[in-house]
Amino acid sequence: MNVKHPFRSKSPLLNCDKTYKNYRSFKSYLIKDFNNRCGYCDAFDGWSGGPRVYHIDHFAPKSRFPHMENEYENLVYACPFCNLAKGDDWLSDSENISFVADKGYLNPVSDDYNDYFFRDAYGNIHSNTETVQAFYMHKKLKLYLERHRIMWNLTRIWKNKIKIREALEKCKGAERYNELLMHYAELSIEFDEFLEYIIGDIREPEEAI
Repeated sequence: MNVKHPFRSKSPLLNCDKTYKNYRSFKSYLIKDFNNRCGYCDAFDGWSGGPRVYHIDHFAPKSRFPHMENEYENLVYACPFCNLAKGDDWLSDSENISFVADKGYLNPVSDDYNDYFFRDAYGNIHSNTETVQAFYMHKKLKLYLERHRIMWNLTRIWKNKIKIREALEKCKGAERYNELLMHYAELSIEFDEFLEYIIGDIREPEEAI
C-alpha cells in the first residue's frame, strides 16, 4: 500500500450569505459549495441519483441543538449512507465541540480531510494512522465499504475519458489518433466493469431497455 492518493481533489468552501427560515432552502447552494459531492465520503452525487437523492446533514445534530437547524455553516451536503450512519451521533454537550477523547467528527469545511484520510492505489479510503481523529469517523460512517472504491474509480475513469475524447478531436488524421482511440476503448471497458458493480445486481441490460 505504497501509493497514497489525496482523499479529495477539491475541498468544500461555503460561499452562501443568504438567510432562510427553512434549511432545505439552502440545498442549491450546498450542492455548489460541496462540488456535488458528499461532504463526508466525497462520493459524486451523479452515481447515486443526483441532488434529489442526496441529503442535508446537520453537522451538530438539530435534535440536540435546535438553534443550529437553519445555520448554513452547520449544514453538510451528504449522501444518504453517511447521513443515516451519522444520524444524531454527537459526543459532547456543545455544538462547538465535535470531539470527546479523540472520538467524534471532523468538520468537512473547516478541517482539511486530506490530512486525515487518503486513498490507496485501488481507491479504498483509509484513515491516516498518524492522526487519531479520523479513526472514529472511518468506522462510524463505514468509509471502508467497497462502494467508495467503485465510485472513486468511476469518477477517475470518467475524467480520463473526457480528456482523451478532447484530445481525439484535436488530432484526427494524426498517427497518435489510433493510439488514443485504443486507450479510450480500454477505459470504456474498465468503466463498464465498475458500473456493473453498482447497477449489475439491480437489473440486467435486457430488462432495463
